[in-house]
Amino acid sequence: MNLSQEKQLEFSIQVIHELLQEQQEYVQLELDLSHAPSIFESKFGGTGYVPHDASIPVNAKNQQLRLLAQIECGKIPLKDFPAKGLLQFWIYDDDLSGADFDNPTVQNGFRILYYENVDRTVTEAEVLEKTQPSEEEEAFFPVEKEVALKLKKSMESLSFSDYRFDKKFAEKFNQLSPEEPIEEPYDLDIDMWDIEEPICKQFIEDSGWGHKMGGFPAFTQSDPRAYVENADRFDTLLLQIDSGTIDDSHEIMWGDSGICNFFIHSEALKNCDFSEVLYSWDCC
Repeated sequence: MNLSQEKQLEFSIQVIHELLQEQQEYVQLELDLSHAPSIFESKFGGTGYVPHDASIPVNAKNQQLRLLAQIECGKIPLKDFPAKGLLQFWIYDDDLSGADFDNPTVQNGFRILYYENVDRTVTEAEVLEKTQPSEEEEAFFPVEKEVALKLKKSMESLSFSDYRFDKKFAEKFNQLSPEEPIEEPYDLDIDMWDIEEPICKQFIEDSGWGHKMGGFPAFTQSDPRAYVENADRFDTLLLQIDSGTIDDSHEIMWGDSGICNFFIHSEALKNCDFSEVLYSWDCC
């Protein structure tokens, strides 16, 4: 393009600073090592709530799934999320962690369950009696130890790896350079990863990571929504679980330091309809 690289860099930095001002509420999920969580609390891993008359979810081969995460909805300080009950994420313990990357919305190797009303007469011992040992010869479950969660509301901007970033960036860049419009950052003669301006550099390298609900995601590869028809069907980050340490002896690990995401449409979330959720994870 005819626009000088100096101007391209100047405009790019200005655009990123503008995008950083457009913030959205989300919930950080902080690991809480102070106690062992009950079957009614927010947690990663461990034993989840299962009603008296219900069974642990299974895949098409009648193999039990394992609890990946459970969230106390009454503690989610976001308006579009359920206000009561328990939201659960179950996955199968195999080398793909229950994911079907060709059919990421088919709830076979994973399951999303929502219990609006919770019966507190259910006991952990009762749930454990329903639990069968894994049929896999090798364990791949990403969460090595049950850990409680604290939910904390925060704010963040659109992440660099979100599939919507390229369009948002181009729209703002073109306002600064209307005579030489771009469709995406890759149309520029500069590499975004080479930007050394501290705020932009931190945004490009660090935005989106961490355990969270709502907000914007991160990926080690690319946003899976970019490869599905009508990506806006999954405009909301329902849950993200990152790789990292739990304590000195245990960790959460998705493949080789990867990250896991669940996406849903905002209207389905408002209606507590979890029948269409996109589940994916990737790693380095």
